[in-house]
Formats: sequence, structure tokens, C-alpha cells
Amino acid sequence: MHTPPLSGIIRQFIPFDTCFAVTPIGAGNINDTYRVDIQINGKKQSWLLQRLNHQVFTNPDAVMRNIRAVAAHLEQQDDFPLRIPAPVATSEGKWLHRDDAGNYWRVFPFYDNTFAPEHLPEPAVAFEAARAYGAFLYALRDFPANELVETIPGFHDTERRWAVFEDILKKNPANRQKQAQAEIDALFEARTVFTQVHRLKQSGELPRRVTHNDTKAGNVLLDTQTGRAVAVIDWDTIMPGTVLSDFGDMVRTFAPDCPEDGSGSVNLRLDTLEALCRGFMCPTAGFLTALERQNLPLGALWIIGEQALRFLTDYLAGDTYYKIKYTEHNLVRARNQLALFQEVERHQTLLQEMCSGAGEG
Repeated sequence: MHTPPLSGIIRQFIPFDTCFAVTPIGAGNINDTYRVDIQINGKKQSWLLQRLNHQVFTNPDAVMRNIRAVAAHLEQQDDFPLRIPAPVATSEGKWLHRDDAGNYWRVFPFYDNTFAPEHLPEPAVAFEAARAYGAFLYALRDFPANELVETIPGFHDTERRWAVFEDILKKNPANRQKQAQAEIDALFEARTVFTQVHRLKQSGELPRRVTHNDTKAGNVLLDTQTGRAVAVIDWDTIMPGTVLSDFGDMVRTFAPDCPEDGSGSVNLRLDTLEALCRGFMCPTAGFLTALERQNLPLGALWIIGEQALRFLTDYLAGDTYYKIKYTEHNLVRARNQLALFQEVERHQTLLQEMCSGAGEG
């Protein structure tokens, strides 16, 4: 059932005759998303209504400027193979509607007969999702990244995250350091990976590109009949970055055999890993530099390690950022990511071969 306030918000963007329903969709932890079914001149339409979390994205207007600029760039390309979820303007020509409670709302197209993978992707899904992300990056290869705003400042500034981690270690505010000593030691052993990436970024050798920065399988819509990719969605974290992070986050979220808060051993599903490498390299092999391609496996270690760092920092701080279901939830998450880090480290040569061989021929 829809509520009058939400139907009133959609009317700010799209005048309608009847609103049949406003239905919550998705499992996002940041924004609130709804499918809105309306009727205009006797024809039924569906749209996506979303509340932008302005606690996480503190400059909502900048988020929308980024999204609109990227959409406009993609709309100019006749060969872009995916649909473009461009935002809808309000009747006043704005990209956001701010309600009386101070919440920010926006509207996007709703694509019927599509689904977003919610579980660990099988190889065919991994291939399609990775190929979609690769096509997205390829289409934005000439976009001037410096024209975009960092919607979450310092999002992949691992040096800054390390400084916060070490400060929390000194202060030990939740008195949890003893319980996490093994994980703390493991992170310090992985420190060289972060140093390597930082040096590459600081040297300017890695091109600064427009990157998605949240490349989980669930941010690609697939056709329910064919299984082919329809659209890359969730553009809130589009900002300047390095391709290493987008590839790394795919490995982190696609390839393990358990979710990030799973306990116990973590193994790589090598058939899924191979499929994502093939899918990603098909559209990107022609424009990635040799240095980028060479360091994609390093990017996987970096992003997995960074996520472990974030989970462990939050645990030691007393769980101030991530939602938890039990006291040691963030510690279990950190332990899981560290186990995944070790698995990817063990398979670095194989991953390098997959990246080198994929996309050829």
C-alpha cells in the first residue's frame, strides 16, 4: 500500500492521474528505494523513487550533478550497450525534492523484467555483471574525471584510513584490542600492499579515471529472460579513482564462497573468478594501460584489505559506523576479509594469468 506522503513526492516529478502502489524494493543499507506504479492518461507506468541518505552523502546536489554529467556523456554515445538510468527532473527543473522533514528524494526509470543478483553470483552472472562494469568504464574513458566531485571524500584514501586505525589502536575506546590482536597483527602484515598502491597513485602512473566504486553484482540489472546485462545502477559513488578499485571490489564480492560476514574458512570460486576476469577484460583490454592491467590483482588485495581495515577499525571503535547484529559482528567481518585476502594472495599468479589471457582473441 502506498502512503499519501510518498505519492505526493512522486507528483513533484511526474504529474499522474492515479497512484496504485508504492512498494519498497531492494536490500540497500544506505538509501530507501520504492517502486511507484501510477497511471497517466489511462496508461500504467512504473518509476523508481529513492530517498538519498544525506547523512552518508553530505552534499546531495553534488551527487546529482555527478550523475547527470555522466548520464549526459553516455547519452551522446550511440554504441553504449546499456540503458542509462538518468534522473528525472522535478516540475521546477531540479534533480532533488527536499521534503518538509529535510529528506532528499529523486526519481529514476524503473526497468521491467529485470533483476539485481542478491546472492553470490554464478559464473554466467559474474561474466555479465563484470562485462557491464567494463563497458561502463570504457564508455567513460575520455570523461574528464576532475570535473566530478568526490561524493564521499577520502573513500579510497587508505593512508587516511590507516591513520584513523592507528589512532583508534592507541586510544582503544571500546577496550577490545586484546580480543582482536590476531586480526590487528594480520593487517600490519598486509601493510605493504597498501603502501604499493599508495605509491602508484601518488606517482601519477595510474590514470585517474571515472570509476563506479561499488561494483557488487547487485548493482547491475540483468534481463529476467536472457540473463544479459541491462543497466549499471547505483551511481552515487561515481567519482575520480583508479580502475584497480572497481576490479578489486568485484573480486571481493563476486569470487568468495561465502558472504562477507560468514564465519569459518573462505575459499575462492575459481570458475566465477575466471568468468569475471573474462567479462571485465573484454571491453577494457583495449584502453587499460599495461600498468593498470599488470596491477589488477594487486587492486584485489588492496580493496579486500581496505575493507578488513574498515571493519576492524569499527569494531575497535565500538561499532560506530556499520550496522551490527551481535557484539563481534564487525570482528567476524574483518576476520572473513583477512581470510579472503590470504586466499587471493595465494592465487596471485593465477589471477595475473586470468587477467593477461582474458579479452584476447
